[in-house]
Amino acid sequence: MSFMIRIALLLLLVVVIFSLSVQLVLFVTLELLWPNAKNSVGLELYGLGVAGFFFLFTLLLIGWYLGKPIYGMIVWIRQLANGNYEVPESWIAIHSRKKDTLKRPYALYKELYDHLLLLTNTLKENHQDKLKSEQVKQEWIQGISHDLKTPLTYISGYSAMLLNPGYQWSEAEQKEFQSVIGQKAAHLQELVQDLNENIHTQIPIKLNEVDLIELVRRTLADVSSAPWASGYSLMLDSSETLGLVVSCDSKLLMRSLRNLLVNAIVHNPEGTEIEVHIKRGGDQIAEIDVVDNGIGINDSLSKGENATSSQGRSGLGLSIAKQLIEAHGGKMSVMSQINKGTSISIKLPLAGN
Repeated sequence: MSFMIRIALLLLLVVVIFSLSVQLVLFVTLELLWPNAKNSVGLELYGLGVAGFFFLFTLLLIGWYLGKPIYGMIVWIRQLANGNYEVPESWIAIHSRKKDTLKRPYALYKELYDHLLLLTNTLKENHQDKLKSEQVKQEWIQGISHDLKTPLTYISGYSAMLLNPGYQWSEAEQKEFQSVIGQKAAHLQELVQDLNENIHTQIPIKLNEVDLIELVRRTLADVSSAPWASGYSLMLDSSETLGLVVSCDSKLLMRSLRNLLVNAIVHNPEGTEIEVHIKRGGDQIAEIDVVDNGIGINDSLSKGENATSSQGRSGLGLSIAKQLIEAHGGKMSVMSQINKGTSISIKLPLAGN
């Protein structure tokens, strides 16, 4: 039954009840209390008074019956306007306990309540999507801001070496330094361009099939060539020579691996040994293990949380790496012991899975 038909039937019922009530009161009055009154002015005034009383009473009754649910909906709408997208607690109170139906007089506005509930759920979902989008965007910007430090460190390091008056570099060495500075400047430009990416609810990934061993080898060579990495031992060990092809965004995967390697260098003393192992795991999985024998990290950092240890060591690099790995459908886990070293395990699905 439509809303308009229910309203019309309600008003018709009210008119009938009103008419019968007035007639009943007049009849009882004439027969029992005023039997000799016939066509007198007093009788007419009395009849008008009774009719007026019942008319006002009926108006109050209709106002309460129709207005109470409307007031509840106004409160609900005001709540939505104030940014509260939860269903009001009164929503349960206006339902029948035995049957999942609205109580009277709320059942009269069933369609309106249904649409109001739908609007509330839609606004809540949109709000949650917006918050998630903002969170992903902030994490994306935070990650790029963190990664900007690496090429800047290369540029500042090689620039300081070129400008060092205490050493005369050969022409070949100068060209090599200038080449590295140019490469890192291009890397900086890529990161700045990434800041303008239109981020919504997930990290933008451009997938291509990539040789994982070659990608790790290039990343390891890039990090080990840094001036501040000269006091560390970096080694690649792979039991596989061919066939480890993954579907990934090579730029983002290199960023995650670079973060792990740079962390292992800058947060450990010189002489620390850093090994990268690559192998084929079960169920068509490629495994990458980054192992060092350094000072280790605490539990909050080992979980990839964006925290800072008592030694001032930031967990942002691990957090960024974990986020990028998981965006590729992979998993990253960290095992560490203080003063004994850290082992970071990465699992990525091979291409075709």
